[in-house]
Amino acid sequence: MIVVMPRAIEALERDFSAWLGVPDTVATGYGRSAAYLAIHSLTRRIDSRTSKCEVLVPNLICRQIPDAVRLAGAEVRYYRVPRDLVIRPEHLHAMVTSQTRAAIVPHFFGRVQPLLADLARTCRELGIVLVEDCALALGAITADGHMAGACGGMAIFSFTKSDWCYGGGLLTARDPLCAQHARLRVTSEFANAARSAWDYGLLRRADFASNRPSRARAAEFVGRWVERVCGMRGRNFFDFADFHCAMSMAAARRARRVLRELPTTISRRRQILAALYEALRDTPLLFRPQPDSGDTGSFLLLCSTDGAAARWRELAAEAGVTLRLIWPAYQELEPAQGSPDLSWLASHLLLMEIHPELSTREIHHIVGVLKRLAGTA
Repeated sequence: MIVVMPRAIEALERDFSAWLGVPDTVATGYGRSAAYLAIHSLTRRIDSRTSKCEVLVPNLICRQIPDAVRLAGAEVRYYRVPRDLVIRPEHLHAMVTSQTRAAIVPHFFGRVQPLLADLARTCRELGIVLVEDCALALGAITADGHMAGACGGMAIFSFTKSDWCYGGGLLTARDPLCAQHARLRVTSEFANAARSAWDYGLLRRADFASNRPSRARAAEFVGRWVERVCGMRGRNFFDFADFHCAMSMAAARRARRVLRELPTTISRRRQILAALYEALRDTPLLFRPQPDSGDTGSFLLLCSTDGAAARWRELAAEAGVTLRLIWPAYQELEPAQGSPDLSWLASHLLLMEIHPELSTREIHHIVGVLKRLAGTA
């Protein structure tokens, strides 16, 4: 099926390129689709004398990223992410080989990697492409004022990870040939999955609403109902989407709105995050001592003091507060991924998505629940 890009999608690509200051943006169905396109465009430019292409992938990552790398015809080499979530140049150096063509570096949970400039310089010295994974950091800013996604040769984005949308992934590329290849693949081979995008958007909207204590139980009820109607019961809706989906018009329109409202949304979230930090500063709950100045405010990172993150999530849910586990706590790991730091993160780290409309009353309720969990109330 040949997909003709509607004007809404073309407008989103144009707006996003101007916003980020990059030469080209390619819209696609989901963030995983953008990851697939990024690596596929690189594998098609490998020296014909070698058939092997390796991509460095962090061992702390959702499984869709290594799946996308392999689907694009490359091999995965995992590098280790330390307990503090700060990726350092030596982590890449330790795993690079003569077949390495790219390194995927994620900006975890709303914050740009603190050593991004060093990582970019290392990739240039190694002759590999830095692919910034900005799915969880839309609008994050580096210490020197650069937007997340503006430093690498490529970057992938998602409009569903810190807001809600009907899918919506973007690939940015500085190499015009890579961008051309990605766009050609989307328009000639990707399927228009408007119905699945609509179902995904409804589920994500309910999921996002559950981040407000006043709406958590109602959102859960609506989400279960939508799952039954969509035939997705028993499946994680984040795993529902295909890698070969084109962006729907509904997703493009919603993504443009999210982009227009992003400065206001980030400002609200930062205010909420600052209030939470102030209220929790005397507890052992905070994973980081203070929020980063360029953080999007999308997530509050919490540390389960007794290493019982899964139990804390259940207890919080009973009180109407939605906490989330990170990937290794609920996704099966490959043997090469495992590490002591990853095990520690799986049992200790919890995420709370920051809804920008949280009220003062809801913030107080969240703080009370979290303090009770830590035994400091």
